[in-house]
Amino acid sequence: MSKSMVKWLSVSLVAMGSFFWGCSESDPAPDKIISNDDSVFLKNDAKNMWARIDELGIAGYFDSLSQNGGAVVDVSAKINGRCPSPALAMDENTRYLDELESLFDEGEQVEGVCGYGLKLQDGQVAPLGVNLIDSMKAGTVEFWFRPNADFYEAPRTLIGNDGARVHFFYKNGELYFQKNHHNQHYYVKGSAKLKDDDWNLIAGQWGDGYMSVWLNGKIVAHMEHDKGYAPATRGIPFENLVVIGYKSDCCMEGPGQYSAMTTSGSFDQFRISNIPRYKMTDVADTTFPDTTKIDKVGDTVIVDTMPLPLDVSLWSLLAAQGTRYFEKATVPVASAAVQKCAAPALVMDDSTLYLDELETVYREGELVNGVCGKALSLKVGEVAPTGINLIDAMPAGTVEFWFRPNDDFFDAPARTLLGNDGARVHFFYKDGVLYFQKNHHNEHYFVKATVELQKDWNLIAGQWGDGSMSLWLNGQQVAVMEHNEGYEAANRDIPYENLFVIGYKSACCMEGPGQDAPMMTSGAYDQLRISKVARYVEKDRPSELVPQDSVTFDTAFVGIVDTLLDADTVLYPLVVYDSAGRPISFGPPFED
Repeated sequence: MSKSMVKWLSVSLVAMGSFFWGCSESDPAPDKIISNDDSVFLKNDAKNMWARIDELGIAGYFDSLSQNGGAVVDVSAKINGRCPSPALAMDENTRYLDELESLFDEGEQVEGVCGYGLKLQDGQVAPLGVNLIDSMKAGTVEFWFRPNADFYEAPRTLIGNDGARVHFFYKNGELYFQKNHHNQHYYVKGSAKLKDDDWNLIAGQWGDGYMSVWLNGKIVAHMEHDKGYAPATRGIPFENLVVIGYKSDCCMEGPGQYSAMTTSGSFDQFRISNIPRYKMTDVADTTFPDTTKIDKVGDTVIVDTMPLPLDVSLWSLLAAQGTRYFEKATVPVASAAVQKCAAPALVMDDSTLYLDELETVYREGELVNGVCGKALSLKVGEVAPTGINLIDAMPAGTVEFWFRPNDDFFDAPARTLLGNDGARVHFFYKDGVLYFQKNHHNEHYFVKATVELQKDWNLIAGQWGDGSMSLWLNGQQVAVMEHNEGYEAANRDIPYENLFVIGYKSACCMEGPGQDAPMMTSGAYDQLRISKVARYVEKDRPSELVPQDSVTFDTAFVGIVDTLLDADTVLYPLVVYDSAGRPISFGPPFED
């Protein structure tokens, strides 16, 4: 039995992971308006959506909505719990997993491979909310599809973005997978018989020396290919947005398709990974991929749902198990919500790797009014795993978030703010000093500054990649040091050691800045953004930066910077470490 999908448009629904649209160009009929508790809901005209997209293109359609004051696209990232193989699952190589159970403006819910799927009729459209702006040297795009009876009556688009940077379509009995680059159209195609009365797993991948397309675990076509995925960078809004049901005539000259296409069928479980998941070792006889052990840099543990007693706090479980807790727990996927909010609210752009509006209803915490929409408020001991597993190497980057302290935030000597447990990126506050830490293997880099947090929202940021590593508070640089290292993820085979968590930090990996005890938080958080560029520029930056503030376990004598930028003298305490990295003696400070 199907459940009709009708989506109502209201600011309140943005916090629930739905799409929020602006007002239509014409006044709606009275029967399209419903008033409930002084809120006005506008029902979308489902028949008009494809026509508007066909007229304006995906980019133009969503840009017009955003210009008219409507929010644009939000991500659904519901992890559906336990589903038997071959259902797709979330693991550490998953960049996006959308169960397609959102209430889209068009289509209806049907029984899917895992929970519900989304069924679209000819002409109906579902924008996924995945704006694929990440460059990916290797990758796999997968989804489940079941054709409607009229699917074969015309060439059909399946899933992809309008610039065909990633795009699947079906024409004359052949399945196509296209991956364009600037002025270059790469594609593979082959004869493929879809199962009409059942689900088909369709996949395209690159990064193993080939570009290939797969159907139900069997290879359909492949070619030698050494290019990764590169997003379109033509400055067109939403040109990398992944959409089901619509494809303009743009950018398909390579495979010989010159007209727009619609779809007709059901979709479930859309997953993007940063590895090739299908093995090319025996192209002639390739079997269905093993989804519980990925052929990558070792074994991959599949995330499964673990029921938890309500009286056990998440902080207690993390304190006992660390990131290993997530081996058997469901981790949310990072939201890529894009809302139109007044400056200085953060926005998604081409340099954004992640933008999480922190409007998810986590197991702990509550939603409060934030800088942009809702925000997540945590009490002492409450924890929120963000779902961002930062395994991307980043030569340059900026991590930003909004924070508002609770009244008891200052009661403890030290509070964690945001980061991962290995302190590869970590912010914390101790005795009036704000720290930004960026560890590498056996090297602890950090900058710190004495600051006064506002009782209102504070924009906290750390960045690297411009020859320095710096810490910013409300747009002002408060600490900086010379630094030429990028970001490198931890690779010690500890599950989820690169996962961004709010509210929990073990005692691990903070010897450099001198914090040897676990920490909790107390406050509200909004808009976590991770960018692949250094976003902040100091107008009156000194010609020479202060010496590098780092601790290395490979060196016995280490200089620790304990000063602000305008200090006349930098004092270095002499620190001697044993082979395990423990300080064993402290000498008197000496002057540079």
